[in-house]
Amino acid sequence: MDRHQPDRAQLLRPHCQWFSRLGWALFAQMATMLVLQLAVTAAVPGVLSHPVSRWCLSVGSAYGVGVPAFCLALRGLPAPRSPVRRPMGPLRLCKALITTLGLVYLSDLLTLLLTQLIGSLRGQAVTNPVDSLAGYPMVLNLLLGCVIAPLSEEYLFRRLLLERLRPYGDKFAILASALCFGLFHGNLNQLFYAFAVGALFAYVVLRTGCLWQSILLHALVNFTSVGLVPLLERLGQTGEQLTSLLVVGSIVVGLTFLVTSWRHIRLEPGSVSLSQGWKWRLFFENPGVIFFCLLALWPATSCNAAQPHSLGLEGRQIEHHAGESAGPHRGPLPHPAVQQHMKEQVARKARQQGGQARGHRPVEDPEL
Repeated sequence: MDRHQPDRAQLLRPHCQWFSRLGWALFAQMATMLVLQLAVTAAVPGVLSHPVSRWCLSVGSAYGVGVPAFCLALRGLPAPRSPVRRPMGPLRLCKALITTLGLVYLSDLLTLLLTQLIGSLRGQAVTNPVDSLAGYPMVLNLLLGCVIAPLSEEYLFRRLLLERLRPYGDKFAILASALCFGLFHGNLNQLFYAFAVGALFAYVVLRTGCLWQSILLHALVNFTSVGLVPLLERLGQTGEQLTSLLVVGSIVVGLTFLVTSWRHIRLEPGSVSLSQGWKWRLFFENPGVIFFCLLALWPATSCNAAQPHSLGLEGRQIEHHAGESAGPHRGPLPHPAVQQHMKEQVARKARQQGGQARGHRPVEDPEL
């Protein structure tokens, strides 16, 4: 038995190194983004107080620096040939869009229940980092959610990453790339629907061979959040009813499409002859993926809880959005560690202003 052990280790080592290289690439994207954000906020303390400068820092660090770092880390790692292109027609594309929206809104509702449960157990509300996007101008949100994010993220996850996972089988490639896509967002509120959307987009790319169709779906899904829903909100009560109809209708119709299409799903086994257990074990038991997961999960576990001294701003945001879903992904945010630093600065300034206000407040008659 011991005599065959080195042979097995030697056989599995290339796969472990392959997965580790992918993990280091994902780690490089997140690490360079975080380092740049921390460096800029330390050098320019007020950069996060202005929506436009905060948007520029988020987009520049995540896509302008992070994505090139990912590409450089994968340099020299070969990718298999792309599948033959079989693009979906308009009808199938519409069905895929509705199915995606249904998965997004259903995942949002489940996430909302989970975060409320966690908040009640911890005694602290779990903040939704996506709420901070409300301070960005709509033009920037549209540019980010409908152009920059779909192009960059689809190329990163559904081209560079998915192609290098495909030799291990379509099922493994879809789930592993979707998991990485969910962890990439770095917070609990976006983890589950990003995983669901990532899995569906990965399947679309594998079956059609057309990256532009997943880019289009990604852009349309984001548009419902940054374009359509804000427009409906301006209609008052009528807009709220239409938004509710959009959410409920997408869930019901989308899940119906998913269930009826499930038996037509075709997944190729891949060229690597390893069991599913060994694939997942090798995927997680390597330095690159471990460090990526730690960096991705760190903010989700340490920086998502609202601080007791943070003026209750996060609590009011949670109450305001308690009946709404978080909405589709709308682009990058400042890293939660950077957001936490910003919250502490805001809280400190508010306490100083509150102390000054109390110093000038007239003394009231206790009997009144």
